[in-house]
Amino acid sequence: MEKKYSFAALLAVIAISIVFGMVLGGRLNAPQGMFAARSGIVLAQNPLVGPGAAPADFADIAEAAIPAVVSVTNTSVAKNEEEQGGPPSDDPFFQWFFGRPNDDDRQQRRQQPELSFGSGFIISSDGYLLTNNHVVEGATKLKVEMKSGARYDAKVIGTDPSIDMALLKIDPQGKQLPTLPLGDSDKLRVGEWVVAIGNPLNLDNTVTVGVVSAKERRVPVGGTDNGVATFIQTDAAINRGNSGGPLLDSRGRVVGMNTAILRGALGGGMAEGIGFALPITDARASMEQIIETGEVKRGFLGIAMNLDGLNESAREFYRLPDTNGVIVQQVTPGEAGDKAGLEPDDVIRKVDGEEIKTNLDLIGKIAHHRPGEKVQLEVWREGKPRTLEVTLGARDAEKITGRLNRKDDPEGSPGHGSSEPENAQALGIKVRDITPAMRRQLGNVQGVMVDEVDVQAEASDEGIEHGTVITQVNRTAIHDIDDFRDAFSKLKPGDPVRLTLRDGEQERSVYLTMPKR
Repeated sequence: MEKKYSFAALLAVIAISIVFGMVLGGRLNAPQGMFAARSGIVLAQNPLVGPGAAPADFADIAEAAIPAVVSVTNTSVAKNEEEQGGPPSDDPFFQWFFGRPNDDDRQQRRQQPELSFGSGFIISSDGYLLTNNHVVEGATKLKVEMKSGARYDAKVIGTDPSIDMALLKIDPQGKQLPTLPLGDSDKLRVGEWVVAIGNPLNLDNTVTVGVVSAKERRVPVGGTDNGVATFIQTDAAINRGNSGGPLLDSRGRVVGMNTAILRGALGGGMAEGIGFALPITDARASMEQIIETGEVKRGFLGIAMNLDGLNESAREFYRLPDTNGVIVQQVTPGEAGDKAGLEPDDVIRKVDGEEIKTNLDLIGKIAHHRPGEKVQLEVWREGKPRTLEVTLGARDAEKITGRLNRKDDPEGSPGHGSSEPENAQALGIKVRDITPAMRRQLGNVQGVMVDEVDVQAEASDEGIEHGTVITQVNRTAIHDIDDFRDAFSKLKPGDPVRLTLRDGEQERSVYLTMPKR
C-alpha cells in the first residue's frame, strides 16, 4: 500500500515539474517585452540574450542586434573657399589667375554638397532612434539605412550637444521596426565584456568586442560640456563612422553610445584601444526631456566654487575629516543656493547622500537633476555638518563664466609700501599696494598685489604669480599692505592660511600652511 502511494506521489511531482517547465520555457521564449518610458516612447525591455554563468556567445548578440543598427548619412552644404578663409573671388589677384567668376560659378561653389557618415540604433518600433549630435550637426538632409536595405528620411527631434546626443525619427509607414533594449549603464562594471556595432569607414554592420576599461571618464570630446559629460572607456575597436552606434553588454542591452576615440601622440607613444561611449543612462535622460518639453534643461545651484579644490591645508583650515568636498566661493543672490541658505565658505560634502570629491563631481551630480527638483546637500560649516534642501534652478550657459584672464599691471610701477612681514616672506610671497591707477584698471578691487613669488614655494605651486591680487587673509579683508602685515603677524608656524585671490571678475582661494621653523 505504501509503495502505491509513493509511486503516485512520484508521478505527481513529475507532472508538476513538466507543467512548471513548460510555463517557464514559455516565459523565456516570449516575445520581447515593451514598456513606456517616462517620455511616452515605447521601448524594448527584455535583453536580446538570456542570462548565463558563462560569457554570452557574441555571435548571438550580433545576430539579434544588427537589424536594429542603422547607418546615418548627413548631407550638408560645404563651405566655399571664401567662407573657409580662402581668397575672395573678387580679389584682383584671384581674378588674374582664374578669371572673373560669374554668378552661376559663385552659386555652384556655394552649394556643393558634402556627405558624412555615422551610425545609430532604433529604440522604438515606430521609428525613434539615437545617435550622436556630431553625426547630424549641420545637416540639410538625413538618410537612415537598415541592414535590410530599407532607406528612410530622418528628422531631428532634438539634440543635447552638451553630451553629444541626438534623437531622430523615421516613418516606417506602419511597419514594426526591430529595436534594441536599453540597459542600465550605472550598473556596468569595469572589466565586463561589451560589444560595439556600427559602420566604421562605411564598412556596414561591423562588430568588435572588448571590455569596459574605465567609467566616468571626463575627456574633451567635441563641443561637450566637461562638467556634464562623462564617458565609458572601452578597448572594443571604434573607428570613424562608429559614432552613434550602440555599445552592448553581454546580454545585448545598450549600455552606451559609441562617441569618440583617442588617437595620436600620448606621452610620446601612439594611443591604441582607447574608445569612449556616452552612458545610455545619460542619453536616455536627455531623450525623455526632449520628448516631454522639446529641450534639455539641467539643475543649477547658483554658486561659484573655489577653482583649486581642497588640499591638505584647506582640510586643516576647515577642520574637515578628509579632502572630499567643494568649497563655496560665492553665492549668487536670488539663485537656488542663496534661497536654500548656502553661504560662502560652506563646504558641500554630499548630494543626496552621495560623496562629492571634486568640483566637476558636484557639477555633474547637480546637472543630472532637472530644474525644480529638490536635492539634499550635506554642508560643512564652522566645523560641523548640516543639511540643506535646495530646489534647483535652471542651468544656463550665460550664467556659467569661465576663469577670466589676469590683467597685467599697465604701468609697471613699484607701487607703495613694498615691505612684507617676515611670515609672508616665509611663504615665498612679496606684495605691494595697488596704486589708484591700477585700482581703476582692475575695477576698484581692494587688496594688495603680488610682486614676486619664489618659484620653489608652495604659493607658486598653487598658481600665485606676479600680478595676482590678494583680497583676504583667513577671512580678514585686505585693503592695503598694513592690513596684510597685521593679518600675517597673528599666524604661527604650522597654521593653515587661506588667501582669497581676485582674477579679473572671479574670486578663488588657495590654502597654504605656514612653514615650521
